[in-house]
Parts: sequence; structure tokens; C-alpha cells
Amino acid sequence: MNLVSKSPKSRPNRALQALIGAVVAAPLGYLFGGYLVSLEDAGLASGVNLTWSDVLALLSAAMMATTGLITLAMSLSRRALGRQINPEEVRPATPAQAVFYAQNGLVLLLAGVMMAIPVLAPLLFAPISPMVASSAMAGLIALFLVQTVGNIAIWMRSDELMRRAMAEIAAVSFAILQGMLFLWAAGEKLRLLPALTLWDAASIMMAAYLVIGMAITWRRGLAG
Repeated sequence: MNLVSKSPKSRPNRALQALIGAVVAAPLGYLFGGYLVSLEDAGLASGVNLTWSDVLALLSAAMMATTGLITLAMSLSRRALGRQINPEEVRPATPAQAVFYAQNGLVLLLAGVMMAIPVLAPLLFAPISPMVASSAMAGLIALFLVQTVGNIAIWMRSDELMRRAMAEIAAVSFAILQGMLFLWAAGEKLRLLPALTLWDAASIMMAAYLVIGMAITWRRGLAG
């Protein structure tokens, strides 16, 4: 069963959607930045310094969570979702398509929450206690298991076009990231580059995966 349309979207339509996304994301980023500044001014974030990888992780988390919420909201209206899937045909999406997009939105939302927790937990509960840290880690493991089940369900419900796109994203991401990490590790070993933590690498990996994923879905005409 094909759950997504294979009809390509027009470039102007996708450009307009990208512009709308930027307009929505910019105020969210500004408000979140102001929130962090207010925490610091109030002394609630004392002793917690956000590194560049923390900021990168929060940006990736905000993008995934926002996209997930928008996708979830769109899946609630079969008529609007039908126009999004195939603008050339005025017909509502099927129940299976609505469920498919809801699953995608939920997985993206969970990914955003998971990416934000390691940064926000020490910030909001500073100084973070071992009990709070353990609870946050337990929550992350639970969310990871739920998201894994969701990803498997999405793969099983996807049509061949979507599966090829997901496989291409994974292959390109692996090829680029493993090369970049190897070269950086070699430079680090030769004392030419600064050391990276596992969190630095994870933040870079997720941000690169998002950029590669958007580029491939855009090229294949699947960007919605």
C-alpha cells in the first residue's frame, strides 16, 4: 500500500513552505534564547555553561520537535493532509496516510525531546543531583525504545519511494560522517586539532543527518 504520493511538488510551493518554516523557527529561537538569558540573570543557570555542541543540539532538537508538532497537527486534518501530499488532486488523505504522518510526527517529536534532555536537565535542575540525572537517563532509554518501535513501524508502512529515500539518507550520512570523524580523530591524534567529546560528535552527527535528510527529500520531491 502506498502511503505517500509520488507526485512531485512544484519548486515555488516548496520554497514557500521553507520560508514559512523559517518564519516560524526564528521567533522560537529568539524566545528560547531570551529564556536562557532570563535564567542566567535570575541565577538559576549558575555554574552551567552551554558549549557549542549544546547549542547545536538544542537547535537540532528545536527543529525536530517543531517539525514533529506541525506534522502531528497536519495529520489531524485529512483534507489538509491530502492537499499536502498531492496538491494536484483535491481529495482527503486516507486514514492509513493520516496514521503514517502521525507516526512520523511523533518520531520527530521524540527525537527532539531526546536531543534536548541531556542539555536542559543540567540547566533546569542545576546543580543536577545523581537521582535527577538517573531519572533523566531512564527517561531517555524509555523514549529511545519507543522511538525505535516507531521507526520500525514507519519503515514497514512506507512505500518503495520512501524506503529508497531513507536508505539513501542513511548511506550518505554514514559515508560523510565516518570520513569526517576519522579525519578529525587523526588530526586529534597528531595533536593538530582539539579533542572532541562523544557529545560533540553526537551533536554534529544529528545536525549533519538533518541537513542531509532535508537535501535528499528535497531532491526527490518528498519535501512537504
